[in-house]
Amino acid sequence: MRSMSLSVSPAHSTASASGSTSPAPPPLSPGRVAAEEAAAQNPFLDAFFAVDKDRSESITPDELAAYMTSSSQFEANFGEKWMKLFDENDDGAITLDEYCNVLGLNPKQARIYRLNQLKAECLRNNRLPEDVTVIASSMGLEMQVDLTEIFRDAQRRGKDEKDVAGRLKQQLDGQFGKLWHVVMVTGQYWASYSHEPGLSFFFKIGRHIVMCWKTPDV
Repeated sequence: MRSMSLSVSPAHSTASASGSTSPAPPPLSPGRVAAEEAAAQNPFLDAFFAVDKDRSESITPDELAAYMTSSSQFEANFGEKWMKLFDENDDGAITLDEYCNVLGLNPKQARIYRLNQLKAECLRNNRLPEDVTVIASSMGLEMQVDLTEIFRDAQRRGKDEKDVAGRLKQQLDGQFGKLWHVVMVTGQYWASYSHEPGLSFFFKIGRHIVMCWKTPDV
């Protein structure tokens, strides 16, 4: 077990720790990442994810318009065509499930594909996406990507912040084994805790500071 104390304000963080921690696994070489990434390309999914820059799994007409301005190759009615083709329930947004349904793709596999592409990009650049601020971490980069994406999925599905935290813990327990602890805050906090080596991660996305750490299931 590793003990750690931490104080954080919205502007800065400080941390002190004692004990040993397992070294993070070395990242894949850029050449290997590029090769694995190229071998699994799916242009249909790449198109959706290129427009869905906020990773909300929902594309609006404004997002389509913004994407169209990035290139001169699109026809003027490109956005209208996409909305007509993929917005099955006419609610003004194209969800990933709708997009996959029209194209005969599996939404679950599409999410796995996006996660793998994101991991490859993060390992190649040796950093998390720009909207993620790392406050403190003892885990490797690849697992950090997993946790931030599990949190995003919980945000999409949760009906309130309590539900989001519950979903995040449930997924972490199921995917990485018990017992995970999850705390979400939106302001200054202080924490003193113990965790298994290499299994703590505090980060900030948007207005939420998320604290996750694992202790043995005794």
